[in-house]
Amino acid sequence: MWVALALLASLAGPATADTEALVVGAPARAFDLAALNPEIATALVRERRVALHDLVGLRPTHPMRGVVVVFFDRGSSALGLPALEVLAHRYKGEKIRFLGICVDDSDTVGDWILAQNLSFPVLADPHRVVAGRYEVRTLPFVVLVDARARVFAAGGPDALDLEGPLDLEITHLLELGPPIGP
Repeated sequence: MWVALALLASLAGPATADTEALVVGAPARAFDLAALNPEIATALVRERRVALHDLVGLRPTHPMRGVVVVFFDRGSSALGLPALEVLAHRYKGEKIRFLGICVDDSDTVGDWILAQNLSFPVLADPHRVVAGRYEVRTLPFVVLVDARARVFAAGGPDALDLEGPLDLEITHLLELGPPIGP
C-alpha cells in the first residue's frame, strides 16, 4: 500500500529549512552514490557513480521521462527485486529508469547484489544518508521522480505486491507527467 506523503510528513515532525517534508510535486532530493554493480551503472551514465541529476532535471546528461528510486535491504524488502526487474524491462523503451538504493552496511552486500543479476544500477547508502533525506521509514520505499526532478509519487508498498501498484503509478506518470526537458 502506498503511504500518503502528508501522513509521512506528520510522522516526521515539523519540517525545517534543511529537511522540508517530502511531498508530491516538490523537488526530489539530490544524490550521487557509488554503484554496487558498477558495470550496469557505467552502461547507463558512463560512470561508476549515479546522480539523480544525470537522468532528470534541468540539464540531465542522459534524459529520462522518469526515475523509479527504490530503497531496500537484503531482508524481506528484497523480495520485490524480481518485480522491479520485470518493470525495468517493461518500461525501458519508455525512458523510465530504475535505481535501487541498498541501505545494508554489510561488507558482503556488493557480492549479494552482483548475484541478483539485476539490469538496473544498485547504489550503496550504508549509512542511510539518502534514505534519511527521503524520510524512509519502511522498506521497501519507492519514489517515482518525473523528468523535471519532482516527486510524482512515493510510498512503502508491500514487497510481495510491488509490481501492480508501481505499474499503475508509472502509467500515470507517462500519461500525465511532463515531457523530457526543463
